[in-house]
Amino acid sequence: MFLLSVNFEKAVKDYLYLLERGYPQKSILKIVGDKYQLVSRERSMLFRGVVTQKDCGLRKSKSLDMTEEDSSLYVDGYNVIRTIGSYLLGKPVFIAMDGFLRDAAEMHRSTLQKKILNRTLDLLVRYLASVHPGEVIIYLDEPVSKSGQLATRLNELLQQNALTGNALTTHSPDHHLKSVSQGIACTADSAVIDNCKTKVFDLAKAILDLTFQPEYITFETDINH
Repeated sequence: MFLLSVNFEKAVKDYLYLLERGYPQKSILKIVGDKYQLVSRERSMLFRGVVTQKDCGLRKSKSLDMTEEDSSLYVDGYNVIRTIGSYLLGKPVFIAMDGFLRDAAEMHRSTLQKKILNRTLDLLVRYLASVHPGEVIIYLDEPVSKSGQLATRLNELLQQNALTGNALTTHSPDHHLKSVSQGIACTADSAVIDNCKTKVFDLAKAILDLTFQPEYITFETDINH
């Protein structure tokens, strides 16, 4: 398990203090990270996990605890896949202050090894089949290596599990998710949550909770702020 440095709580408090007062996020990340000598993953956790009170309220107001049967689900493919994959690899995932599950693996555009990816896809599609959506659309970032192959594999799995919908590659999944006017956006990406018109469901967290019941690092309760 990933252990946080002894000064991480102090770093969170300093970071949140400055963030609430409108200082640029990347600037304070460097200042606070350098002050407390945080490693790269801890800096990533600050950046993705510490959220202003205002943003927490707005995001939680959009968040759903579960999906309804026959809902249309619009899935931020790599966001969900990488979070699940990070957990399967034993890399740190955590509950941010806004209640969404995020990872600190800093995978960016890298791809998961085949065994982990297959396990992730199996968990994803099995879960989707269990909640009986009306339609599933999975968006994948076109610039990421082998996205076309991944879309093909996901479409095969959707068909095998009698799920209506498809996986497709696009230059900007974020744009599509922000443009959706009905159904549910399945993502933990803060920029998408802040700008989307629909309710949001943390699909990766739901899958991991059902399958593994993990004990996450939780900013909401484990780290006093």
